[in-house]
This record gives sequence, C-alpha cells and structure tokens, in this order.
Amino acid sequence: INPRIISVASSGTPTPDVSTTDQYVITALSVAAAFGAPTGTPLNGQKLTIRIKDNGTARALTWNAIYRVVGTTLPTTTVISKVVYVGCIYNSDETTWDVIAVAQQA
Repeated sequence: INPRIISVASSGTPTPDVSTTDQYVITALSVAAAFGAPTGTPLNGQKLTIRIKDNGTARALTWNAIYRVVGTTLPTTTVISKVVYVGCIYNSDETTWDVIAVAQQA
C-alpha cells in the first residue's frame, strides 16, 4: 500500500487532514509551529507519520493535547537542518493520537 503523502514547505499551524494523509511532511519550517488537532475522520488504529525539517534555523514546536505521548517525548524544538519523525496511532476509544515513536536524524 502506498502512503498518502502531503508535503508543505512551512506552516505556523500544521494540521494534517487524516482523510487524505498518512505522512505529513514539512520540508523547510521557517516559523514556530503549533500543531493543531488533525482534521478529517480518523479510523481506530490509523497511523499518521509527521516528518519535520527546519530551514536552517531551530524552530519551536508545540502540540495540541490530542497528541498523547506513550513511552516517548514530543520534540519542543527542531535541531538545525535535521529531520525528525513523529509516529502516531489513532485511539478511537479515547479520541487521541497516541504518539508512540519519535526519531531524530543523527
């Protein structure tokens, strides 16, 4: 199955639409980003991957409360010119996107 990938250069309020997106990619974040609750109609167990890279300057990241951390820590800033992945699974029982993985480029 090919993932549905949506790519944006930058956004101050990144908000993936999970009805059309499996991987949300930010290629050159140029502002602080406050991730909003994903839009669309998620399915129980649906996966969402967020990939973030800044534009050569570290950027602050904040997360809507719907992103619930499970065994990891959400990033609060980017690392200059490094990619970070945030892996989430939708939990319809609790109406949360459980963040189960965060990986930073070395």
